[in-house]
Amino acid sequence: MDDFRTWHWLETVIELGGLKPASERLHRTPSTISHAIKQLERRIGVTLVETRARRIRLTEAGSILLEHMRPLIRELEGVQGVIDQFRATGASVLRLAVDQVFPHEQLIKAMERFSQDYPHTRLELFETVLGGGPAMFREGEVGIYLGLEPVGDHTGVQLGRVRFVPCAGPRHPLVEQAESKSSGQLLADGQLRQYRQIVLRDSHPERGANAGWLGAAQRVTVDHMHTAVELMRSGLGFGWLPEHQVRDEPDLRVLPVNEGLCPEAAVMLYRQRDLQASPAHQCMMEAFVEACRDD
Repeated sequence: MDDFRTWHWLETVIELGGLKPASERLHRTPSTISHAIKQLERRIGVTLVETRARRIRLTEAGSILLEHMRPLIRELEGVQGVIDQFRATGASVLRLAVDQVFPHEQLIKAMERFSQDYPHTRLELFETVLGGGPAMFREGEVGIYLGLEPVGDHTGVQLGRVRFVPCAGPRHPLVEQAESKSSGQLLADGQLRQYRQIVLRDSHPERGANAGWLGAAQRVTVDHMHTAVELMRSGLGFGWLPEHQVRDEPDLRVLPVNEGLCPEAAVMLYRQRDLQASPAHQCMMEAFVEACRDD
């Protein structure tokens, strides 16, 4: 590493045309830089610089060798940036669990904002349902959890609320029933029970609950929101989705039901107590708050 540092110093000396301007940029004395270059020459057995008209110049060998070293110098500068970030933040990997009901657009905004400030920190995102995120949070597998379920005695930050509405593809019988009814007439829960429902499986490893209203005898249970949406769009069944997501799905129709049938839940953001002082985790928390505020 000392040799690579000296090559960087040599590059700076040649770029700025002398030891004095190089010493000002590098915050080293001219004698320290000169001594390091001479030591490097002795170690490799090649003369790298010569002085002509009181100006330091590269020898032919020095010019060729420095050209070969420049890509390595740039790589080492990048590595040093990573080291500096890790030393300052202590976070090489940030793990977070986010419930699949959280809007993708806001999630992406938050991750983009974080990545601008911490480009070298790896993000591991776990897309969970119901109790899966809290379980990972309680076990210490993630540092941040964002979702609908409370986490023990932790105090979270509320980012908003999610309202769930029943919906189905345009050719589903429930849609046809709704369209054939007189204006303002609502579908009753008994009518919904007669049709197959698409539900999301709770990602908690030890729980059997599923996400959504479960009044239907016929069900298709899936692991991911995207799959649920595709099945609803195909007409295989109806299901309950976050209202914000249905607005972005032109092929889905919201079924008219009594307001009391549509559940709401608070979206909460939690951070592990031992990470309260972590700048990286604080940045991610702020990024989520900012993304929700923008929308």
